[in-house]
Amino acid sequence: MWPDFTGEYSFPGTHSTTKGGLSYRFRRVAGMVNSWFKGIFSYPFTHKHDTSATRRVDPRGRGEPTKSVFIAVGLLAGALMVFEITLTRLFSYLIWHHFASMVISIALLGFAVSGIALQIRPTLGQKPASRAALYAGLFGITLLLAVGIVARVPFDPTHLVDQPHQVLYLATYYLVLLIPFTLAGLAIITLLSGFVDRVQRVYASDLAGAGLGCLCAVPLLDLAGAEGSVVLAAALATGAASLLALSNNETGSGRRALAWSAATVLLISVAPFASFVVDVPPGAGKVLHELLDRDRYPDAQLLHTEWNAMSRIDVVEKSSPVRWTWNASARVPLPPQTLIVIDGDASTPIVELDGSSERLRFLDFTLSSAAIQAFRPADVLVIGAGGGVDVLTALHHGATTVDAVEINPAISRLASTTYAARGGNLFQRDEVNLYTQEGRAFVRQHGKLYDLIQLSLIDTWAASASGAYSLAESYLYTVEAFQDYLDNLTNDGVLTITRWHWDPPRESLKLVTVAVAALQRIGIREPDRHIIVLGVGRMASLLVQRSPYTDRQIERISEVAAERGYDVLFAPGAHREPETAFGAFLRAPDRAAFMASYPFDVSPPTDDSPFFFQFGRWSDIRRLGAWSDSPLALSGRLVLLTILAQAVFLSLVLLAVPLWWRGRRPNEARQPSTFNALSYFFLIGLSFMLLEITLMQRFILFLGHPVYALTFVLAVLLIGAGAGSFCADYLAGGPRRPWPIFAAISCLAAIYAVALPGVFKATLSLGLPAKIAIGFALIFPLGFLLGVPFPAAISRLSRVGSKSQIGWAWAANGCASVIGPILAVLLAIDFGFTTVMLAAAVGYVGAYVAFLPLWSAPDEMPG
Repeated sequence: MWPDFTGEYSFPGTHSTTKGGLSYRFRRVAGMVNSWFKGIFSYPFTHKHDTSATRRVDPRGRGEPTKSVFIAVGLLAGALMVFEITLTRLFSYLIWHHFASMVISIALLGFAVSGIALQIRPTLGQKPASRAALYAGLFGITLLLAVGIVARVPFDPTHLVDQPHQVLYLATYYLVLLIPFTLAGLAIITLLSGFVDRVQRVYASDLAGAGLGCLCAVPLLDLAGAEGSVVLAAALATGAASLLALSNNETGSGRRALAWSAATVLLISVAPFASFVVDVPPGAGKVLHELLDRDRYPDAQLLHTEWNAMSRIDVVEKSSPVRWTWNASARVPLPPQTLIVIDGDASTPIVELDGSSERLRFLDFTLSSAAIQAFRPADVLVIGAGGGVDVLTALHHGATTVDAVEINPAISRLASTTYAARGGNLFQRDEVNLYTQEGRAFVRQHGKLYDLIQLSLIDTWAASASGAYSLAESYLYTVEAFQDYLDNLTNDGVLTITRWHWDPPRESLKLVTVAVAALQRIGIREPDRHIIVLGVGRMASLLVQRSPYTDRQIERISEVAAERGYDVLFAPGAHREPETAFGAFLRAPDRAAFMASYPFDVSPPTDDSPFFFQFGRWSDIRRLGAWSDSPLALSGRLVLLTILAQAVFLSLVLLAVPLWWRGRRPNEARQPSTFNALSYFFLIGLSFMLLEITLMQRFILFLGHPVYALTFVLAVLLIGAGAGSFCADYLAGGPRRPWPIFAAISCLAAIYAVALPGVFKATLSLGLPAKIAIGFALIFPLGFLLGVPFPAAISRLSRVGSKSQIGWAWAANGCASVIGPILAVLLAIDFGFTTVMLAAAVGYVGAYVAFLPLWSAPDEMPG
């Protein structure tokens, strides 16, 4: 029994019966808190003969929702978040992660479809608890079927241009995924419109459940894997269906609830064994297919498979060795390797050692070791340690201390424990310190000075060449990142980064432009004297030193290059005929003009726009047919623009359908405020997504891990929004215009856009618990405010007699949620995430203005 907080309270200077007084406001808030605790923690099931707790039902099946309805909404929203996050992991393995995000974005149009369906066929929303139970249960079933189908579709987005039938595979992805998202949307919109008088609490439960689901998704992926997480998401959905079936008094509801409960128990029982039941193959373009090809590698074996929130890991032995940065012309054999394969493609080797020095000879011919061989550093930092080949290289060439940083905990564990003996227990050596952390965060927090900092091929050639990373953000290759590295070098310390090299150069030249910008920021006027570029085959290494290279250092690196068969693509004072692109850029009198005229966009990325792998410009799109290279590699903007065009077209069609439908029904009264309502819900959905995407980006560096940023920001933002929605009636209900809420949102967004980078930089050295506390203090208030506009406007539509527009409102908001993430990336590429957040602030102002006629309208306006 929960205590009742709603008794009479008086305060000095207030009158307890004055409606606007402090006592009255306190009692309203206390009453809401009391209702929240009773609703969440009371026993959720209502016995059908317990008339004191049975809801009042009108002839259309509407009435007061029971406590089990609120819990069911939270379970359903949690299932959606677990499903959506798990899909990103599954699709990272099936197709490239960044294309997968686009596919899921389009699939989310199912929410808009559900709103349109309810608008065209209002009967779909009658008897809300009963209908929602059916939709929730079907969502749980169809999400399993959808995953099973898309896992068998051989879609390869890297061949969208040269293989037209890939478009059909992509369409299959869209259509199959549209079904479960539509059913989930129908369940939620049915409850929102069916219990419109309690829309604040229903929506609050939705947001709070989504936030908790986000928090659960990461541990579920670690414990149950992607397949098990999908099954558990289905179990949450069928559990919600069972609670919803129990919450109404219809004949047969008990049997339906029992059936959904049985399905829930079955799914929970199957989840631990889902990976044995459901086989998810790697994508058609993934290297893992080749590594396990028995015709080419008859002895190849898959030793181990596991999922976590970051990737799927496969361990393969007796297959094709990874050549790393090895010079293929060297007459030195590669030793046996055990491969750790990430998401079916990127491979990091554990070199199998037998105690003989012969197996280590190939390390003398790796391009990434050139700086180590030339300068013999004592203290080395390796970012992206993987299976340990760079660590082994440093030790082989005389390093006394190696700090190895690896972001993926599964890789760290496998390389340092399970398969450590194969690599000579490399990470157990006294000279080696292994840290599981994001590289930038490690550099900023530890403050140690190194003789050499090394990053080598932290991705795959196939991914880079195909353009799979063209839409990816990377905080390892920004101007600020290079500043961090240079700040942690000794005076003659060297930063060496190895990346892919084509003709004409893209990645390798972009590294140089970033290095020049970083050197200029720390006050170096002649950056060309601090840079050396080496190359071999399709690889290039950048060597950047804080102090100018001496003649002896240049001579020494040239000796190593000649001995190992590397090309010196640029060195201070050295001239080549013909001049390389590196020399042309570094010696150009106007470097900005050189970059503007270069065939690719090699301008240096910053933390505000961290798209290192984006090499295309808007002007390049018209010239795609003239390029022999893959268009995807040259312009990720083309991919984004295509997806955005699809989303906008489908959204316009979906929003136009109900307008056309209304025109066929002349007896139905016209709503003059339809455009205002559509504009309002579209703008708040769009602006919310712009803020969400930007906050997640900002927190990646602060929390030191992309997964932490995703789960923490989403969870706190959604739970905060749930709390704001619960209080929406008090903050923006009745006849009041909620302009203070919109003003506060816009002001906070504008302040955060400008101030967050400085706040994070000042507090970056704090521990993770302190950072979480700071993050919560920053995000929760904004989330609380963001939870008010949607339910406040839904309630207002009901008050002015425009209940029939709720379906449109949901559809417009769903369309905006699809367009928002795509638009955020497009804007960030060209203008930065600061601009994206400022655009969101303006969007909320525009939303309030669009809805102004409805805020001002009298209650019960004829509809």
